[in-house]
Amino acid sequence: MGFLSGETPEEKERAKSDALLESSKKADDKRKGFHCLSAWDGSDRQLVDAVKESLRDPSSFEHDETRISPVNAEGLHFIFMTFRAKNGFGGTNVGSATGMVRQSDCRLMNWQLVSS
Repeated sequence: MGFLSGETPEEKERAKSDALLESSKKADDKRKGFHCLSAWDGSDRQLVDAVKESLRDPSSFEHDETRISPVNAEGLHFIFMTFRAKNGFGGTNVGSATGMVRQSDCRLMNWQLVSS
């Protein structure tokens, strides 16, 4: 009397290969910094919140795009975000902000407005 697992050796090998590929993709995404960005809109929540606090009308903030660099030797990612917000005259300006994000916990280390 034997035990039947329901999977052929080929199916087991394919599942093992798929798991290895998924693990490799996750490691590569982490190296590139994608794990620090929102899956919903691609933003970095800490940078968005910091920029909003510096605006005249935080409710007018609209995220445009966030780019992040691969991790550097110090374990940091460079981050660049563009956004739209109302200016003091009621018009909308395009602004940008940059910063550094720690890879290990995605903490925003420092940031600055480039233009607004």
